[in-house]
Amino acid sequence: MRWDRPLALACLLLALLSSTYVSGAVVEKRMKLRDVSESGSPIRVSGQLTFRDDGSRVTPFCYRITATAKNVSSKSMLLMVIHFQASGMGGPGHDEQYSQEYFFMEPLEPDAIEKYESGHLSFGPREAPVSPDADRKPEPPTATASVEFVQFSDGSTWGDADAAADAFEIRQHTVRELEALEHIYEESGEQAFRAELSKETYLPTVGALKSICGGKEDYSSCARDAVRRTIERADANEAAANTSTAHPLAELP
Repeated sequence: MRWDRPLALACLLLALLSSTYVSGAVVEKRMKLRDVSESGSPIRVSGQLTFRDDGSRVTPFCYRITATAKNVSSKSMLLMVIHFQASGMGGPGHDEQYSQEYFFMEPLEPDAIEKYESGHLSFGPREAPVSPDADRKPEPPTATASVEFVQFSDGSTWGDADAAADAFEIRQHTVRELEALEHIYEESGEQAFRAELSKETYLPTVGALKSICGGKEDYSSCARDAVRRTIERADANEAAANTSTAHPLAELP
């Protein structure tokens, strides 16, 4: 028995080392996105989803989407909403809604392509393993993209308007903030304008204005011109969209 004890200890040490190596391993899986949009979708989506499981991290899981969305319709677009989902990749499932707003810029023309790459945020922690059910087959891996809503430049729409509720709300808040910035500059001057623009914002368009003019000596005049141009583009897009009442651009209550 004395001769067996060192052997048992060696086997235990080997098992511990093997367990440590596995838990610290990085597993990466890639899968082609499958476009499951309803028939007649004006957007064609393609791309790839990457799942990463880094056992050395407290938050080991990460999903990354690299996709292109092509306007296959005959109309230009002001807004698109796409739903990405993934499951069966070896970790928790993924559910992500992506929207691209063109209301404050040039619309997406027919045959034009919008590129999208999601962030690299990790999440977790890893859950305790569950005993497998012998009667249940493993879930097959899937990675899908579904176009949920599109607004065209003439105001007509395709898809489920409810899916775009958040995007339309952000649009209206953005319009109000841009108009407020312009009013502050005209009524209260440059310092008040800079103070308002320096505030934290969740509005992507306003945040982009800061990036465009950041670091420039004529920051205030650059930002004011950018605000003015953005408002003019929004006014032009709204005027064109008002030829249809398919989806309102009305003010929020």
